[in-house]
Amino acid sequence: MDGHGSKLRAAAAAAAASGTRVPDDALVEMFELLPAKSLHRFKCVSKAWCGLVTDPLHRVRFAQTLAGFLCADVTDDDTAAAGTEIGGVCERCREDGGGDGAESSHRTCPHAAVSNRVITRRFINVSRMAAPLIDATFPFLPPAPPTGEGFRDVIVDARDGLVLLARVRRHESPDLHPPACYLVCNPATARWAAVPPSGWAPTTTSQPVARTYLLFDAASSPHAFHLLQFRLDEMDAVRAVHTYSSAEGAWTDRAGPWRDGGWRDWGRAVAPIQPGTGAAVANGMLHLVVDTDGTTGPNNLVAVDEEGNTRRTIPLPRREVAEKDWHSVFVARSQGRLHYVMCVRPPHGRLSEEHPLKLLVWVLEDHDAGEWVLKHTVSFPELFGRIACQFRVEYSVVAVHPDGNWVFFVRHWDRKLVAYDMDRREVIVVADLGAGGEVGDELPTPYVPLYSKCSALTNIQ
Repeated sequence: MDGHGSKLRAAAAAAAASGTRVPDDALVEMFELLPAKSLHRFKCVSKAWCGLVTDPLHRVRFAQTLAGFLCADVTDDDTAAAGTEIGGVCERCREDGGGDGAESSHRTCPHAAVSNRVITRRFINVSRMAAPLIDATFPFLPPAPPTGEGFRDVIVDARDGLVLLARVRRHESPDLHPPACYLVCNPATARWAAVPPSGWAPTTTSQPVARTYLLFDAASSPHAFHLLQFRLDEMDAVRAVHTYSSAEGAWTDRAGPWRDGGWRDWGRAVAPIQPGTGAAVANGMLHLVVDTDGTTGPNNLVAVDEEGNTRRTIPLPRREVAEKDWHSVFVARSQGRLHYVMCVRPPHGRLSEEHPLKLLVWVLEDHDAGEWVLKHTVSFPELFGRIACQFRVEYSVVAVHPDGNWVFFVRHWDRKLVAYDMDRREVIVVADLGAGGEVGDELPTPYVPLYSKCSALTNIQ
């Protein structure tokens, strides 16, 4: 336990032995010094302490930890009238030769989710506190435009208590279709800010994909947020970068510096962002896993600042295996350090019960020196009961606990959210995710509450 926590426990024990009651104000001041992990342990000391830690008047001063996950539920719309068209053709496919007239109105483009599905959102509580902690439908957000096409708000990213959503038409995905707008909100305070569209106009041949990330650090810059949008080609390689600043209230085109050689900072001319591998903020920069050579697998972690400039390129750890026998799975920040999860095959490449796939968890002990230390190794039979699973098809990593040794997965074959305890080497089913959906559906998004106010969230559209 940290030094402050040990001193607080000793002081509490001494006070209890002498019959002295520690004043609430003094306890609150001491609680304010504790990291989230230690703070939430002290909720178990007594009902009085638990009440102080969870009191809305005080919690704004305390460190917070993982409260749960925002999860999208997909169900069939039983209210749709008989004969209602259940497909959809996006504007991009229509412009790129999707046809017109009756024929095109009865087809579904490859990017469209089936539009007779209703997507609702719920909160999965992992905090052991009374549920629900938040209303996952975000009823405080401004309504969508009253058009016949129908809109939905899709969670794109979340960071330190703020959630980034893209407002898209019902049958569209925000990675493949330009959103009508973005919304950044704090569910704990019901505050939000509207972000205009970035001007991205994809075609099937030019920047067909855009990935947008939220850059926000509640500790170092609690009153401003930034968005970073990477526009990718058909190989998922970055071709342009655009950024948004809440202070300026506008998007900025950073494509010029990128075309002038910004890609060299990532290692090679082709540097795809690895899909499904997460992102993390550390030292005020966004960290992403990139593939610097399409034949050897991902091998760099890049740190990008709020202006889209690459500030660091950190080589990822390697094992004594053939280069094609490993791949990146996830990056996250936990317990103040960056964590990197990778999958490795046996050195000889042949899978068996004696030689299954394994997941390795690394910690970046020294950010400046780029020093990685192996933290944990677990086999796929221990995790999944199988010698191998396909990443993003049979399983996905959705979080590493920010204050504990837990890794959270989605098992796609039975739609379960599961947690793996690295200390006890145990797998626990957290929640049933329901039937699930198709293209563009959200994975569970980890949520850490932020009870302080962010002046960038103005509730003005």
